Amino acid sequence: MHLQDSDRDLLQELAERCIDKKSIFLVDLEAKGKASNPTLWVYLDSDTGGISLNECAEISRKLQVLIEANGVFGSAFTLNVSSPGLDKPLKLIRQYKSNEGRNATVRFKSDETVKMLEGTITVADDEGIEIENEGKKTRLGFSDIIETKIQPAF
Repeated sequence: MHLQDSDRDLLQELAERCIDKKSIFLVDLEAKGKASNPTLWVYLDSDTGGISLNECAEISRKLQVLIEANGVFGSAFTLNVSSPGLDKPLKLIRQYKSNEGRNATVRFKSDETVKMLEGTITVADDEGIEIENEGKKTRLGFSDIIETKIQPAF
């Protein structure tokens, strides 16, 4: 199922209304399944690098009421509120900033080709990131980055 722009805008507004803490922010919205009974995924993150299960549950309860009151999907929908997880690429500058010091794999454009670099995000600012690999630091602008995924640390 694909969200119409008007529904996406309304859902984004409703989700942001449910977020009480300034450190928590909306990353993405996704609707999956059949239009008659969709599953709405709301992905949240925080500037401190994570969101608790209790925070997700609290926001989910508030958002469920607002979605029903605004008749976005009628009454036949499932709502899931969670953090994006490591399998989801970073989307927002705020996510890059909260992941400074973590290992990541970055796919990026360079001279008309796509390259991949794995290393530690050492700097994240409004223009891009610096990633360090084996002592070499590489600066990448957000306009060149195709996808960045955080690598789990064990």
